[in-house]
Amino acid sequence: MITCNVCGHLNPVGALICENCGSDLSDSPDYGGFDEDDEFF
Repeated sequence: MITCNVCGHLNPVGALICENCGSDLSDSPDYGGFDEDDEFF
């Protein structure tokens, strides 16, 4: 999951913009990283 730095919304792995507010997620510390809790479909 990628947390939006602007609104805090949790977005799916691979998202480029926040589903909630439309902010760019590339500056999020979660962007490009994967946690063992992430789910892949």
